[in-house]
Amino acid sequence: MATAEATRSSLIPFRNVYVYFVLLVPATVIAFSKSYFAGETFSGRPATVLVHVHTALMTLWLLMLITQAWLIRTKRFRPHRWVGRSSFIAAPVIVLSALAVQHEQFNHSAEVISPEDARIAVFAFGQALAFAVTWGLAIVYRRQASLHLRFMISTAFAISTAILFRILLSWVPGFDSIESVAAANWLLLTLLLLALIAADWRNGMTRSPFWVVTVLIGIMHLGFWTFAKTAGWLAFAEWYARLP
Repeated sequence: MATAEATRSSLIPFRNVYVYFVLLVPATVIAFSKSYFAGETFSGRPATVLVHVHTALMTLWLLMLITQAWLIRTKRFRPHRWVGRSSFIAAPVIVLSALAVQHEQFNHSAEVISPEDARIAVFAFGQALAFAVTWGLAIVYRRQASLHLRFMISTAFAISTAILFRILLSWVPGFDSIESVAAANWLLLTLLLLALIAADWRNGMTRSPFWVVTVLIGIMHLGFWTFAKTAGWLAFAEWYARLP
């Protein structure tokens, strides 16, 4: 009984989490309005069919998060499980599409991939990794509601890097360099996650699942400032571009 009560208590702070997922919709539109909706990628290249497919898949995932959270809020557990099972197809395809888009972007570069293009690509690989890990853990802990919910929320943080990055760069005055945007991006996401970790701590969850995505986002940004500047990372980018 105590365990059941603890589980219900750990879910209470997120009973209306679908509202926050809904807010990601206009945030995404704002973020991509000056690039994707203008027919271009972040790097300024024309959006291809593969880019459109990846965008559709990411939109589908966001709608799935909203639907799942709403079904739990309204205690419709069977439809929730049905939608959840579809993630076994959607999530791997999303990761593969993200990797395929990056491969295509490298091949649409000049004959030689620039160090800057290779460096920025660390975010594409980092987001794919963070998304895959947090979704995988959500599935592993799908029978433990408090953990499952937090790892699913973490998938939203994994993909929010691209959203916040573009909002800062395109719409917030003073952010006129990738360096400053990356720093602000990491700081804002980390502060939000630390607030959630602190809330979990106050509710008795001393090992918050949000630490996983916090660390992964940190590694991604740390990589941008460190190993993504190295010749080894550039060599990796060139190797990745040569893959079939």
